[in-house]
Amino acid sequence: MPLFEIATAAQLAGSVVLALFFVLLERHDPRPYLADWMAAWIAQAGALAVFLAALRWGWTVSLAAYLFLEAGHGLLLCAAARHYRGGSLRRTRYAWMVLPLGAWAAAGPVLIADPLVLHAAQFAVLAATELAAAALLWPRGELAGMGVRLTAQVLALVGLLHALHVAAFAGSFGPDAPAMLLLQAGPFVTLLLQMLLALGMVLTVTESTQRALATSNAHLQEAEHRLKILAETDPLTGCFNRRVFRDLVDGLRSGREGPQGAVLMLDMDDLKEINDRQGHAAGDEAIRRAAETIRGHTRSTDIVVRWGGDEFVVVVPGASGAYAQTRRNELVAALVDAGLAASAGLAVYEEGKDIMAAVNEADREMYAAKAVRKGRASATAG
Repeated sequence: MPLFEIATAAQLAGSVVLALFFVLLERHDPRPYLADWMAAWIAQAGALAVFLAALRWGWTVSLAAYLFLEAGHGLLLCAAARHYRGGSLRRTRYAWMVLPLGAWAAAGPVLIADPLVLHAAQFAVLAATELAAAALLWPRGELAGMGVRLTAQVLALVGLLHALHVAAFAGSFGPDAPAMLLLQAGPFVTLLLQMLLALGMVLTVTESTQRALATSNAHLQEAEHRLKILAETDPLTGCFNRRVFRDLVDGLRSGREGPQGAVLMLDMDDLKEINDRQGHAAGDEAIRRAAETIRGHTRSTDIVVRWGGDEFVVVVPGASGAYAQTRRNELVAALVDAGLAASAGLAVYEEGKDIMAAVNEADREMYAAKAVRKGRASATAG
């Protein structure tokens, strides 16, 4: 078997391996550019197979099939590059491209009798499509992975190699020796570049999969964060809800603020009247304003919890009794300034004392303060 046929058979074997690899990969990954690469290597393997048949049994129908499949290989590389870049190339458009490919495959052997000139024309088609695919894949300022860089660079080298074939077969280098040398050594060089191209494609797929996984993980983390916020916060006020109160306080007591502090219980006094006179929408707005006012007069280390309908609990870690009383008076005054009357209770917790005991004490003191306020209001009205 001549050296040229041996080289072509070796290139065919490499193309078959790549075609099988992408067939297996495409079955588990629906990305369009993988399907294009699979089809491109199937077309390449088919082209080389019929080309060897043409060498063995004559330049007839098999040569036309070779021209058609080889040009289709280049076209599919361009389609894969377009799909990788996010292009919306529809499969139906490929059908229109079959017509010029079929015309070239049928007319080429008839119009061009010289095999070297026919090879030059075919290599010109390959060079144009491979360089176009490289240009489509070439990184443009964005941070690109090594896979797509290697794929684009090797595609460019293969395109330049085929352009070199065109120049040699056209006689640009003088004698025929360069053309024959390229004809014999070209398949070996192309096979080597195809192996590098396969490596680049595999890296591209791996990097694309890693990016997709990273994006999916980021979306999952964001969704988990949102779910956590929904689970821990009150949707009306944005304050923490009662379900996470124990965990929050336990975390505070084990932190640098220490196991002692104060609990303030705040209850809006006029919410029922607002609901009765202005409607529940106005009542919800009053609750939101109360929450904003309370948060605006607390420290970053304090915990603000919507305890019930119009009740709020504020945990002030590290606070002494005197400091806690000052904070209670400030919060009540701030609510009054915002047009929202409130009653407040206070209790101190310390090491060895359950936080819920302090909450209950603050709740009782708050109701006592509310009773005093109602008594004063009744006396004034009387």
